[in-house]
Amino acid sequence: FIKDYTDRFINALGLRSNKALTLFNQIVGVKVLNDLDEFIRNNMLEQCDSESEYVLLSESFATLIGAKTKIEKVKEQISQLTPIDEKAKQLDTLNSTLEKLRETRKLSVYWFAQRGIKLADNKLSELNEKLSELQQQLEILDEEKERLKEEEQDLAVAIKNDNVGQQISMLSKDILSLEKLKNKRQKNWDDYNKKAVEVGFGENPSEDVFDNNREKAREEINICQIDMDAKNEDLRLAKNESDSIIEQLAENTRTLETLLKNKNNITGREAEIREMILQTTGATPAEIPFIGELIRVKDVEKDWENSIEKILHNFALRLIVPDRYYKAVNQFVNSNNLNGRIVYQRFVETSSLKGFQNSFEHCLINKVEFNVKSPYCRWIEDVIFENYNYACVSSLDDFYLYDKAVTKEGLIKSVHNKHEKDDRPHINSRENYVLGWDNKEKIASIRAFVKDLQEQQKNNANCIREIEKQIKAINNRTELLDDLLKLFPKFDDINWMETAQLIQSKLTEKKKLEENSDKMKTLQSQLKVVRDSLSKLEKETIAAKNNEIFKIKEVEIVAADKRLKENKKLLEEFGTVDVSLFESDNAKWLDVNYENIISKKDAFRVDNERQEGIIKAQKSQTEREVADLIREFKNPSEEITQRFNDWRSDVYNLPDAQYINLIGEYQKFYNRLVNEDLVRFEERFDKYLQETVTNKVAAFRMFFTNWEKSIKDTIDMLNKSLKEIDFSTTPSTYIQLENTKRINSDIVEFRKELDDAIPNIREVNSTIDGKRRHFESKIQPLISHLKDEAWRKKVMDVRNWFSYKAEEFFKETGQKHKTYESMGQLSGGEKAQLTYTILGSAIAYQFGLTKDGLQANSLRFIAIDEAFKAQDEDKARYLISLCKQLHLQLLVVTPSDNIHIVQDDISFVHYVERNGNESRIFNMTIEQFKQEREKYQANDKAE
Repeated sequence: FIKDYTDRFINALGLRSNKALTLFNQIVGVKVLNDLDEFIRNNMLEQCDSESEYVLLSESFATLIGAKTKIEKVKEQISQLTPIDEKAKQLDTLNSTLEKLRETRKLSVYWFAQRGIKLADNKLSELNEKLSELQQQLEILDEEKERLKEEEQDLAVAIKNDNVGQQISMLSKDILSLEKLKNKRQKNWDDYNKKAVEVGFGENPSEDVFDNNREKAREEINICQIDMDAKNEDLRLAKNESDSIIEQLAENTRTLETLLKNKNNITGREAEIREMILQTTGATPAEIPFIGELIRVKDVEKDWENSIEKILHNFALRLIVPDRYYKAVNQFVNSNNLNGRIVYQRFVETSSLKGFQNSFEHCLINKVEFNVKSPYCRWIEDVIFENYNYACVSSLDDFYLYDKAVTKEGLIKSVHNKHEKDDRPHINSRENYVLGWDNKEKIASIRAFVKDLQEQQKNNANCIREIEKQIKAINNRTELLDDLLKLFPKFDDINWMETAQLIQSKLTEKKKLEENSDKMKTLQSQLKVVRDSLSKLEKETIAAKNNEIFKIKEVEIVAADKRLKENKKLLEEFGTVDVSLFESDNAKWLDVNYENIISKKDAFRVDNERQEGIIKAQKSQTEREVADLIREFKNPSEEITQRFNDWRSDVYNLPDAQYINLIGEYQKFYNRLVNEDLVRFEERFDKYLQETVTNKVAAFRMFFTNWEKSIKDTIDMLNKSLKEIDFSTTPSTYIQLENTKRINSDIVEFRKELDDAIPNIREVNSTIDGKRRHFESKIQPLISHLKDEAWRKKVMDVRNWFSYKAEEFFKETGQKHKTYESMGQLSGGEKAQLTYTILGSAIAYQFGLTKDGLQANSLRFIAIDEAFKAQDEDKARYLISLCKQLHLQLLVVTPSDNIHIVQDDISFVHYVERNGNESRIFNMTIEQFKQEREKYQANDKAE
């Protein structure tokens, strides 16, 4: 009642109330301080809202960081686009070079044609002059030829008219004919021996051996054909195996590339379709994951991995699509030919029923684990529990006990008594596994498989080479055997020895006839000389001239004329062309003559095409490199997409890597980033930076500076009040509070970071880079450190920056008497005395109390309810003394047995008497109360 009355009275008067007064009411109600430092810090000093100051600073920092992130994103995009821009410029240079080479080649055709006409004209004139000279020489030689023929004819007639001469002439003709036949058969004999040795038949056969060899050749041709058919079949199988290995290598190489780009085990067309969906929707892989990315077999359950993969394989290849991307995914899938198959499931979060169903120890769900970082983790666990929670049994006896069960060997029993076991090699291969968010094992397995395939490919290539070598040997042998049959059908075709014997007999006969006739010898000698002269004239001199004339007339003149006409036709097609640029750029090709102009022209063309080929190769390489850069730019790493979540939307409209001809779009984007976006974002950042550095950080620091000053001012004001309060009367002393800097590494670190955050104006204002460096090196670390809430609360309470103690001084001399830091050594009364003194100073400070306590308009009303119930009398009397020094107006509520403590210090009593459920109050002065009490005590003694 009294407390309520007092509060209403104070509020009605509009008087100030504060924490110090409340604490006073608590302390006088028995409590005394045990830790002076803590008491002063927490109860005597005002708490300021430093957290709000931090929020304001962090909000400004967030805005600044957002602007900085945009700059970093633009710089990262510029960094990735710079090589694309450079490659685009290289492509422009290469295209220009290619165009120049093609233009040079066109000009070369005209230039060589123009020069060819001139050289051909000169050559034709030279050839016609030489032809005329040769024809005159030939006429003289023809006259000499006719003379020799007449002389030959006369000598032949003379020999013919002689009988012996006729016989010799006939023998000469026979011998000449037989010589030709012998030479032919001897050549056949040599060819036969060579081929027979190569097939292993031996050389210089007799007629019987020749016939036997022909029969053996026919048999071996049949054998070779059989061997050839077998080897061709072996070659076909080996090449099929080679194609299969190449296909497997390509497929596994693509799979490795996909695995190295991603963290999961899912590759192939499904992964490519998912990537297209991500590009279209702007989602991240974590937002639209494969189910298989979120499940893996526990390390301790690897024995079951093959069986679990078979059960969950198709389920693991499904995509999870949340509601926010559901319509976009439907639109993309419905509108495009995917060239493959994709299954996805709309994610609708539902309550789990797992806790309401029974499970068993060896079930599938206990052998797998789920990626708890994914929001779909619980949903997948529920689906597997509901639909795929097979019993994993070790024996067929247990297999029969469950409706759905699987063995380690891969025998699966599912609903409706369906049984299945798939032991196809690719199904059991680890390369086919899809579960897990870590694909290191799969990558290692595929690399091992690729290495094995490469070894197989090497062995297969050796095998193919060996088979082809054997086929070639069989072909060669078959051709040799076939030649023996076709080229040498009978023994007479190679029997030159018989012909040689016949020639020898005719030569002997001719020699005998010639030795028996001297006249004949003379005629024959003369005839021989004439014939030799005629033959030499015809075969050497005249033939040489005819050949030279023919060459000039039918070859060289025709060629020169043809060259002239062809070049003229080219000039007619070109019209007039300026070739000065060609001549200035290609000086080394200008030194041509009639003989080398064709080779020089061809050499120029070859060199031009070689250069064009090099440039095209460089262009193709550059296009591949820029395509890789574009793919990397449009499909950045997960680290980049997490750091810059709007990256994909920025690059979505840029053409894909296959459209190299549209690379100019990337250059436009690059130039816009460099010349517009980066400048704009940096200006915005600089604006925010200026505001943060100049205003926000300074205001933040000023808050703590003001708070620190406020604490010092408060201590000073409290000390002024304390100096007016007698702490001890014999001799008279007073209390003073002392605050010193607290030695604490966290606070020291915070104050240093706070001071460092205020920049050197000259250094920071000199350049924008100076502000940025200051922000990154001083302000950003401070904000990051303040994110630690426990650390922040500790260091941002300025009251914690100081240690507090009390010192007692003599009023007469001002000399220090005692220092109070630890309260452990004080008695309860001493603690109370010190407590009341400090609180008294707080009240005096808060309410502006002075020694002049009798001012007419000064209300200092204090209500003390049962203050002395649990206190010793000394403590209570000191409290009353303190109230007197502060000139407080007291309402003391106390039982009658404690009234003696205050009866000498009060002037009026409201005595309350209770009788059953009724109570009465008696109002009287203290003197009346003492008189009534003495009467009551006297009557009580008398009774």
